[in-house]
Amino acid sequence: MNNELIKDPGAAIVRLNAENTSFFEKNGFLACTIKGDEEVTHNRVFLHRDFPFELLFEYISVLDSDNKEIGLIYNIADFDKDTEAMLKKELDRKYYSPVIVSIESLKERYGFSYWGATTAEGRRIEFTIQDTFRHINRIGEDKCVITDVDGNRFIIESLAALDKKSYRKIELYL
Repeated sequence: MNNELIKDPGAAIVRLNAENTSFFEKNGFLACTIKGDEEVTHNRVFLHRDFPFELLFEYISVLDSDNKEIGLIYNIADFDKDTEAMLKKELDRKYYSPVIVSIESLKERYGFSYWGATTAEGRRIEFTIQDTFRHINRIGEDKCVITDVDGNRFIIESLAALDKKSYRKIELYL
């Protein structure tokens, strides 16, 4: 195969690491400066996990305010401890998902299901799902992620750890 055909300079991935990138907070938002042929500062950047369930702190896309990829962090452990903590804090904020430990109520009406559940923090939450079968996704054998009508994610870390009443309410959808 001719290598000339597969070269695409627009598809080059910029690897971001401690040598070429510095992250900082500006006006309460994550920002960064990238050193290269010239130094470029992005006043607001967003982090996106490329593998959100398997690799929580590896292969993190960094996007600018126009949602265009600036570069890729292969592993946030490549940065100093302060920067690593800042990046983890931002990822935790973006990917916050309450962990459900029990399901108190689950009712279906007109293609929607209405849930009442208790989280690991002890809070009672209520949320709505449209097309329940499509929005409960199993991750492996024992874990599932539930996405509500507003795009919020809820996690059940272990289906086996649910009490019998909770499991009976959800088993039809698994």
